[in-house]
Amino acid sequence: MERKRVPFEELPITNRFMFAMVFSHKEIAKPFLEAVLGIKIHELRDPEPEKTIEVNPVSKGVRFDVFTKEVGPDGETIRSFDIEMQMEDTHEIPKRARFYQAMRDCEALNRGESYYNLKELYIIFLCPDDIFAKGRAVYRFKNLESDDPKIEMGDLTFKNF
Repeated sequence: MERKRVPFEELPITNRFMFAMVFSHKEIAKPFLEAVLGIKIHELRDPEPEKTIEVNPVSKGVRFDVFTKEVGPDGETIRSFDIEMQMEDTHEIPKRARFYQAMRDCEALNRGESYYNLKELYIIFLCPDDIFAKGRAVYRFKNLESDDPKIEMGDLTFKNF
């Protein structure tokens, strides 16, 4: 089987090489995240590559693709970003995002620390398929009250696909 060479400029973000290239350099990752999330980022820490978390031997663990944080002028964390590549629609990606959020939150606080100290957390799944089938390139979710969507829960968690 012959492999077709694709020029670097034509590689999509879902290509393993391109994904690694973008998210191993904060100078490239920062404008990408700003564009996808519609936010301004002060300073991005160097992204951490793959990391596995296992709470205990019988619980399901996770392998995070890329994790990074935004820091303010004082070096304090402002918000965190978990970036995942999802090449196939397994029809469970929203629940996977929920689980990944929970695992990140477990690491965010030390014993006895106030929940007030939880920072904004963005879970981002890069998918080549439109998993919600509404014809949009980006879907951004946050927790809102069902009967009055003007009321935000304010839990500072955002799931993006």
